[in-house]
Amino acid sequence: MAENVSPSGMTEDEAQEFHGIFQQTMGGFFGAVVVAHILAWMWCPWLSDAACNADVASVASTALTLVS
Repeated sequence: MAENVSPSGMTEDEAQEFHGIFQQTMGGFFGAVVVAHILAWMWCPWLSDAACNADVASVASTALTLVS
């Protein structure tokens, strides 16, 4: 008897396995995002230090000049 296949071409077990891997990958990605934001805050807290914001603006200005 043929297995029940969804429109994606996966069986129920394959879809469950894919979903589990997808959840783990998304969790890892969001974990890395949180760590990156914490490190950025430690380097230069936004919305609190005018000197740091000016420094970031000059770096952004230089980067835009190099790109264009």
